Amino acid sequence: MLRRFIVAAAAVSLVGLGFASPASAGSLSSSPAYGCAAGDFCVYSTEVISPGTKISIGRGENWPADGKYSSVAGSPYKNVRSFFNNGKRETYDHVWVTYVYGDGTGAARCVHRAVDGDLAQGHELTDLRLPATVIRIEWRKEDCVK
Repeated sequence: MLRRFIVAAAAVSLVGLGFASPASAGSLSSSPAYGCAAGDFCVYSTEVISPGTKISIGRGENWPADGKYSSVAGSPYKNVRSFFNNGKRETYDHVWVTYVYGDGTGAARCVHRAVDGDLAQGHELTDLRLPATVIRIEWRKEDCVK
C-alpha cells in the first residue's frame, strides 16, 4: 500500500512541469505493431495486445493536451490492462502514463519505446494487472526514472 501511495504522490508532484510533444523522426518500422501506428502510444483492454483489443489512443502527443490530469469520469481510456509504446526513436520516446484503479488507488508506469527485433520492450502491464483508467500520458525525452 505504501508503494502505491509513493508512486501516486510522485505522479501528482509532476503536475507543475512543462510539457512538449515529441519531435518527429523516422519511424521504428513502416507498419503498425499490434494495431499501433509508428510514433503512437496505445492502450489495450487485455494483457495480450492485438488490434482487436486496442483502445484508440496515440499520435505521439501528451494527453490531456494542457498537461493536467483528466478526471476518471472524463477519461476515454477505461478498462486498460496494458500499454504499448511504438514511439519514434528521437528526442521524446518514453511515456509516463498515470492511471487509477476502481478503488481510487493511483499508479504510474514508464513505458519504454519498442525496438526493432524486440517489440516486447514497448509493452507493459498495469502494476496490479487489474483494469484501470488512464488519467494522463506524458512523453519524455529520457527514461522516466528521475
